[in-house]
Amino acid sequence: MDRIIEISSVFVDLFNSSAGNQASSDESDVPIPVQLQEITEDYIQKILTACCSQQAAGVQGFQSGSAVGSSGLRVNEFKPNLDWFNCTKPLLFNKDLKGKLVLLDFFTYCCVNCLHILPVLHSLQQRFTCEDGLIGVHSAKFPNEQQSLNVHHAIEKYSIEHCVVNDTDGTMWNDLAVCCWPTLVLIGPNGEPMLVVQGEEFHSQLLPTFIETALQILRQASMISSHDIPEIIPGRTTLQSLTSGKQSSATKQHLLYPGKVFAYTKKLKKRKNNSDETLNNSNLNYRHHGKILIAIADSGHHRIVVCTLQGRVKHVIGGGGIGHLPSTIKKGFKDGNFTEALFHSPQGICFQNSHILFVCDTENHAIRMIDLKDKTVKTVAGNGKKGRDKYGGQMWNSQILNTPWDVVYYKRKARPQYQQQYTPQPYIPNQNFQQLQPSPFVPTPSPVRCLLIAMAGLHQIWALYLDKTSTSTCSSMKSKWCSKGLCTMVAGTGKEENRNNSYNGQRASFAQPSGLCLTKPSSRIGSGLNGSDPSLYIADSESSSIRRMYLDSMGKFRVLNVAGGSPDPTDLFSYGDIDGGAGANSRLQHPMDVAWNYKRNILYVADSYNHKIKYVTGLSDSHKQNHYNNGGGNTTTGGIPGSTGGSVHTLPLPVKLNEPNGLHFIENPQDGSSLLLIADTNNHSIWVYNFDTYVIKKLQLEFPKILESSPSNVVGTAQIRLNRRTGGQLMLRGRVILGCSSETEISQTIEEPHLNWTLQLPDSTWESKEIKSNTSLPAVKGAVADFKYLIRIPKQEWEEKADENSENSTSKDGNRRWNDKYNPDFENESDEDSEDESDDEEEIVILRCQTSVCQDDDKCVPVEFDFVVRVRYGDEENTPQAADTYFPYTLPYNSGKKLLNKASSEINSPVSTYSLDSSVELTNNKSAPTTLTSNN
Repeated sequence: MDRIIEISSVFVDLFNSSAGNQASSDESDVPIPVQLQEITEDYIQKILTACCSQQAAGVQGFQSGSAVGSSGLRVNEFKPNLDWFNCTKPLLFNKDLKGKLVLLDFFTYCCVNCLHILPVLHSLQQRFTCEDGLIGVHSAKFPNEQQSLNVHHAIEKYSIEHCVVNDTDGTMWNDLAVCCWPTLVLIGPNGEPMLVVQGEEFHSQLLPTFIETALQILRQASMISSHDIPEIIPGRTTLQSLTSGKQSSATKQHLLYPGKVFAYTKKLKKRKNNSDETLNNSNLNYRHHGKILIAIADSGHHRIVVCTLQGRVKHVIGGGGIGHLPSTIKKGFKDGNFTEALFHSPQGICFQNSHILFVCDTENHAIRMIDLKDKTVKTVAGNGKKGRDKYGGQMWNSQILNTPWDVVYYKRKARPQYQQQYTPQPYIPNQNFQQLQPSPFVPTPSPVRCLLIAMAGLHQIWALYLDKTSTSTCSSMKSKWCSKGLCTMVAGTGKEENRNNSYNGQRASFAQPSGLCLTKPSSRIGSGLNGSDPSLYIADSESSSIRRMYLDSMGKFRVLNVAGGSPDPTDLFSYGDIDGGAGANSRLQHPMDVAWNYKRNILYVADSYNHKIKYVTGLSDSHKQNHYNNGGGNTTTGGIPGSTGGSVHTLPLPVKLNEPNGLHFIENPQDGSSLLLIADTNNHSIWVYNFDTYVIKKLQLEFPKILESSPSNVVGTAQIRLNRRTGGQLMLRGRVILGCSSETEISQTIEEPHLNWTLQLPDSTWESKEIKSNTSLPAVKGAVADFKYLIRIPKQEWEEKADENSENSTSKDGNRRWNDKYNPDFENESDEDSEDESDDEEEIVILRCQTSVCQDDDKCVPVEFDFVVRVRYGDEENTPQAADTYFPYTLPYNSGKKLLNKASSEINSPVSTYSLDSSVELTNNKSAPTTLTSNN
């Protein structure tokens, strides 16, 4: 087998070089040269001859030819009693697969390189029949991956439709001398190995060309059988726990394999009082003036869900906008509004402010920006194709990315020099003390606004700069300016290793970084520059370690070890479940995310394959640290250099997790409690753990009846302002008029349209009473149907009680409030990212009417139109407590045959009246009875 692997390697290199530049894993339409076709045919003829002539007696992993009715080298059968997926029974080479060309894909579901192969296998499955044979051989790296139920979750998560066998002991792996993931082995019709392809770096046309050529040659030799394999059924399995019906279908869940979770506190600031003087900040407690927005990467449904802490869903982006009826097949790569946009297995997610959200669209290899105000999705980096560029340097979406898995928003403002630096002078004899001379001021660090990206596919950390900045501000170095939109690598060589470096992060190496979080800068006295720079903690999944990268203003980005991993940078198999000292004294198993507790300086770790949440305490903030692979060591870390001190513990939780992939720490602005959000991926759940009460609750999503109002459906819009302190009442009323766009009368044979009304309120605290709403409209020109709803709006709680243990921007323990993935440096300065945080919190009320009109030819046309009221709040004494909105709307016809549904562009056009004769009346019922009419 070693000889076959060697010959295959030579052929693959020859194919790649002859085909030109190596393309991506996507299938290319470029025709293969005739010379390359001849090379492939010649190789197939020779490899078949070699396999048939070579005797297998005594060769480990192979059986003799006489056992299968022919001579030569033959692959052993799979071990009995293995679990098979997308198949109802085990398949045998000597029976079911006899006369078939079988492609074995040796993979492990944690490996990002194995995920890159899946599009290639999918294209092969579409091009060739299932009977031609495609079997995934799952050969686990981690103990957790040996469990068949976890393999089943991975198959469902990644939509794998070909047969998969869970080779728990790696028997077939050893028989075929496989040594890396992924490895593809093509088996001939008599069980002979024909081709071995290692890794993902091969030409996109290699496998299709080879399989098609081999089928032609083997059919001419009458070696290919056309019999069916009825046992191959996607979705079926031999796993008893699933066939017995004990496992519930995950497709019934609101969430399907959620990847990451993120929360953002939207602060609400008071307006000025009547004397035009700003309220005294010392009397305000900002912890009580905010709302939490939670963003969830619903990876299995290919969408983003934005909700409140109570579970009220505000937005659903992508996935077709179905809401509580999601789909697993509506995926793709498309920008647009929330209902048009498409994602493919989104993972990392972070807020820049309360309305700008960045998403790692992982399998589209792109960074997407979501605007919650404009309700649009835009691609800011990547173009949907997987790249191999390890350095970057292109602008915005001109830069091709490779499997971005997590993202954080990092901001550093230009900080003034608070402390004079002194430089020791040479010793001079006959002096009692060493003279200190003031050194020149350290240059002010350049401001930075960027996205830090965990590029899992390239094993690197990248940055997308949102403003022009310099990468170095040290006077001894030449400043390198980064333009706005520049996307580039900032740390990692691209080698899959666990290598740290205390001098330059670009010389460090990572192994599939999958989770990121930021710390706050230290403000210790004497640390210079008003404190040390913040750090980026990295969940390095394949090395089973946690790494720390210092975001120093010098642009060095040193990388150190925190917990787990091995002193050997090439050892990626040091994993386990051991608490204790940091560094090699602790063991993790494929951690997927990290979160920073800014109140107690504790790092939380999603120890995914141990199904636990762990935390690291006692982390040092010193810059004088050793690191793995560079010598040194200490007794507190087991003699292993590179640890930043501290110890690892398991967080006791009353629930059983299943491969948690996401974490986020945040403080509740209502009561100051500390919360940890957990994305329990394989349980399809989001948990909220309260550190103050030790209570964990499942986030129950509440999808509204009307999730989003499409602009084309809106036929009337009103905007009102009510008193926040007292709440108020809203009268929503109007009239629907049946009209005709021409002089032709409406046919009397048309059935009366039935009106189905649906009122959507912002949340369950709002109350409504239906006073009148006609459910039918006579089929007569000028017929009317009135509607009237009384809505009671609750008062918005606004605490003014000052916390006796905190100041306006300080938590109970005296630390500033920071977000572990949103790190604005020096909050007291003006910040354009926070300019939206005001008391103008907008709530939306939607009244939808659904009907259908049957025309002369007995065809019914469905109709749907919305009336929208936007409610804002104020604190002024003269702010009204009640409002009245009136919407007249004409439902037009076209000669009694076609219904006209006007678009929003017509409604919102800058003309004196609505194009559909819709006007809005606002009546202030508290003050003078003045009627305000808006005709635009």
